[in-house]
Amino acid sequence: MAGRVMARHRVKNHWFVSVEMPKQGPGTRFARQTKTFPTEADAKQFAKEMLSNKYKIVAGTLMSPHQPVRRIISGLKLYRWVEEEDAGYSN
Repeated sequence: MAGRVMARHRVKNHWFVSVEMPKQGPGTRFARQTKTFPTEADAKQFAKEMLSNKYKIVAGTLMSPHQPVRRIISGLKLYRWVEEEDAGYSN
């Protein structure tokens, strides 16, 4: 198998938003749901909706061969992030 080039698995969704939602029923008080998005703009739109509904969220990028550094956005930085223009960091 020497000399063979293995195909890389392409990541379709590069952005995520993880939302802490109240859980219905006994036991755990909160459950976390995570959605993935192909672009930063799509992730920002969803994050804006969740923030306007007063949910606690965390957003960021998934690991990708094209992005060696994972980006995590939380806390007060979320509010600035959803309002800023896309700066070419869309994948």
